[in-house]
Amino acid sequence: MRTILPAAVGASALALAAGLATTADAGGSLSYNGIADVSADGPALKVVSTLDCPANQGELTRTARAADGRSCDYQGADGETVHLSLMPLAGRPVLEAIAPTKAALHALVPIYSHRISPPDKGEPGDRADIDLPFFHVHTVGEHADVRMFGIKVHADGDNADVNVGHGHKHTVVHASSEGAEVIAEDVGRTNAALVYVLASDKRPMSGYWSVGYVAKGPVKGPLVVGEFRNTRRHNGHGSNDPSRNDIGRLIDRNVKD
Repeated sequence: MRTILPAAVGASALALAAGLATTADAGGSLSYNGIADVSADGPALKVVSTLDCPANQGELTRTARAADGRSCDYQGADGETVHLSLMPLAGRPVLEAIAPTKAALHALVPIYSHRISPPDKGEPGDRADIDLPFFHVHTVGEHADVRMFGIKVHADGDNADVNVGHGHKHTVVHASSEGAEVIAEDVGRTNAALVYVLASDKRPMSGYWSVGYVAKGPVKGPLVVGEFRNTRRHNGHGSNDPSRNDIGRLIDRNVKD
């Protein structure tokens, strides 16, 4: 059980290093630092048919714009590139439509390739079992399973999975000595807000230290997706990194209540 806290803290630090700051509240909204709150069950968001891609958005400078107005590219001063696009859903569920993008990014920063299994009762080692209302801890050797107030933590040595789910909200952190994968998804009856971040603690072969996307729009589509890739390692910028906020501002230029 001693390994759970360091792993969870490490996951949080890596998430902040990647520029993520998400919160989910009981009122049905998911917020990302720099992007306006989304009411997942409120009136359907309105998305532009042609993207508004200014020449500059804060720290980002536009480098290309598609002739059909459905995508544009930006470059940040810190080595980050941003691809803004309109993603039609063509009748597919939101998470199914975004899955290929998520898979392509994971291939660039493959810091997490397995899931941690809960403790095996037959596993040798010290064990502890605590069962109280809303609080359950089961440990065997280096494996641990903690559940409290809707939060689930599975740990195996230096690796940890943190899973928080409330209704249509879903937040997961997978952390290891290689880095962290952070997923924050709120898909309601009418609207969706998605955040995906992969942050590596070791330079991958692709050359990217962090990749991910922020997406927002009605569940019937299209979504406005801001996909980012960074070739430089962030050192303490965290959720206040200007370019991260600028991605949210670009999305909010193209999605209206």
